Amino acid sequence: MAQITQINANLWTVDVVLPEYSVRGAVIRGDDYAVVWDTLTHLTDMEVVNQIIGDTPYHVVYTHADWDHIWGTAGLAGTPSSIIGQTHCYDRFDDDVPDTLNRMQTKSPKIWDAVELIRPTMTFDKQMTLHLGGITLDLHHLPGHTKDCIVGWLPELGILLGGDVMETPLPVVNDGDVVEAWLEQLDYWANIKSLKQTIPAHGTTAGRACLESTRTYLKKLLNDDDIPVLDNWDDFYQKTHSKNFELVHGV
Repeated sequence: MAQITQINANLWTVDVVLPEYSVRGAVIRGDDYAVVWDTLTHLTDMEVVNQIIGDTPYHVVYTHADWDHIWGTAGLAGTPSSIIGQTHCYDRFDDDVPDTLNRMQTKSPKIWDAVELIRPTMTFDKQMTLHLGGITLDLHHLPGHTKDCIVGWLPELGILLGGDVMETPLPVVNDGDVVEAWLEQLDYWANIKSLKQTIPAHGTTAGRACLESTRTYLKKLLNDDDIPVLDNWDDFYQKTHSKNFELVHGV
């Protein structure tokens, strides 16, 4: 069952606990439109989201096309005005997105057979702005974790929705060659003085902590600095760190 937390009058987070980790989406509601920021893992995850949106026209935004961010779309009530993703996000529906669903349906059909894959109906390359009525959502391409990753900036609130480009205790690297550019873009956001809070898909929502800890980790990873395995790293993150190091340093 998805858990809703209201952050302020315009923003709610939606959290789902999975066997290995938790994942977080969000709902932004303006005077004219709402946005569903990721539809998470299953149709049932959207039941609480439907209650928040009500009759408000809404857009869906995919932060990227990993399964735990896009599989709940068919559970939304009504028809979204648009389903938005970065250009590469649309392309992933040709191959790895259906491949992942097929594997998981084969393994656990009773759980995943209800999932319906729904592509973006609108794409952008570098940047796109949604005017929701009294609040703005700026979408920015920020490849790192995957090539289609984006972040969402709410300038009126000073909040950056981070998707999977930032994570605590550490991010997941899939391509060691992009880490330097990934870090440079995180440095850009770190220099935005009006940024008060980061809300990632995985990890802490306290202040700017997730942004800062991700930057620190990636810097150490690039520099081959000693990164001690901490007590709060569960098995998933210990394995992730080992894989990250191998991808960046080729060992």
